[in-house]
Amino acid sequence: MFSKRKQPKDYTPEDFKQFLENYKSNYIPTPTPERNDHKDLVDIELSLSDFHLAKRYVDGDNDPGTRAVRFINVAQKLIDKVKSVYDINRVVFPISNDFFHTDNYQNQTTNGTPQDVILDYATEYELGFSILVDTIKMLKSNSLDVQVILVQGNHDRTKSFYLAHALDVYFQDEPNVFFDREEGLVKATVIGNTFIGFHHGNCKIEALPLLFATHPKYSKWFGDSTYREVHTGDKHHYMAKEIKGVRIQQMPSLSGTDRWHKDNNFVHSVRAALALVYDFKVGKVAEFEERI
Repeated sequence: MFSKRKQPKDYTPEDFKQFLENYKSNYIPTPTPERNDHKDLVDIELSLSDFHLAKRYVDGDNDPGTRAVRFINVAQKLIDKVKSVYDINRVVFPISNDFFHTDNYQNQTTNGTPQDVILDYATEYELGFSILVDTIKMLKSNSLDVQVILVQGNHDRTKSFYLAHALDVYFQDEPNVFFDREEGLVKATVIGNTFIGFHHGNCKIEALPLLFATHPKYSKWFGDSTYREVHTGDKHHYMAKEIKGVRIQQMPSLSGTDRWHKDNNFVHSVRAALALVYDFKVGKVAEFEERI
């Protein structure tokens, strides 16, 4: 018996019409969790900043599959910690912040700095896409709404934009999963009466409160809020400070040490991710941490 693949010329408009008439999507929206009236309903921010998926660590922890599982497990553990006390209304989930380690097929950052990697450009992208699909599905199954915010980093500015676009298309039929993915380094949201500004942090972070206070898009949100915060990444270690009533919080990283950081003594940071909990009236009420 001989067989061959059908060619475009073998299809007719009638074939396509028949396909459309018989087509049934296998897409199943993620169910919304039931409300527990005995728990306070809160919004949270889930921060897994500066993951650097394809980075080559000097300590040998260089299995891509292990890293993928680690990211999802840490996110799940943080959600479980929050849900042990609260019910979750909305999850604000900043993505990028150097989620990818490189931005092009030459294994360079956005500005062209060469990197030591464990995955090529395309494989890192595909694995990263799968990781975030599974993570967003998990978040949706544990909350009423998910807001995904693209915060572009200095390692992956281009690739992360493509990632956010692809995720938006993937979840376009998912109720209550929303994307803020426009190209740009400055993003913000409002949780209850708390303003949260986002920037990767590869800048003078003490200047960021004024940037948001005068921003043409976000200044009204900033001014109308009772509490104001700015969240950054980039430095791979935890730091918090307050400037004129604006809390600046620099998020930790799950990423290990590469050759450049070791050579320049940027080592021994606590590898961790955070879940920040916000009440609609009184602002931030809790912070959960998961370390590895």
